[in-house]
Amino acid sequence: MKRSISMTLATLVVAGAAVAFAFPRGQAAAIASDNVVTAAAAGIFPAGATFNGIQLAGGTYGIGVQTSSTGNAVGDLELQVNGSSLIGLSQWITITGWITSGTQNPDGSMTLNGTGTLDMGDGSAPVGGLALVANLSATGLTVTIGGTAIPTLPKSDGWVFIE
Repeated sequence: MKRSISMTLATLVVAGAAVAFAFPRGQAAAIASDNVVTAAAAGIFPAGATFNGIQLAGGTYGIGVQTSSTGNAVGDLELQVNGSSLIGLSQWITITGWITSGTQNPDGSMTLNGTGTLDMGDGSAPVGGLALVANLSATGLTVTIGGTAIPTLPKSDGWVFIE
């Protein structure tokens, strides 16, 4: 019986050492720095918020991105904001984006970069191939498309996960 227990313990020690060599500590740290970013939220802009002459009221957004420790990323972003045109008509602005890089900031927020398309919702053709930068935090989303920033959309409903 003692011999059987000793052999079992010796096997466990050898197996544990093999696992330790197969997965060194440095590798585990690199894996832990990857992020999965998901969000589905809505909000109301503060009074006076505008974008390209449109008085903004509120919006919704959805994000699904996976980033790596190298800064590369793959994922999508969609932002729809509504407001009123200069003549008082309802107008929906849609931004869609393909995310290609992302970094987690010291405050826990994420900065996502990629290429986007802007549809002003006024009957004009959407404009694609624009530089896109999105800053996502637990409290809201700020997007810059083609060098023009949309005011921060505060999150009042939904969820944001940065894992």
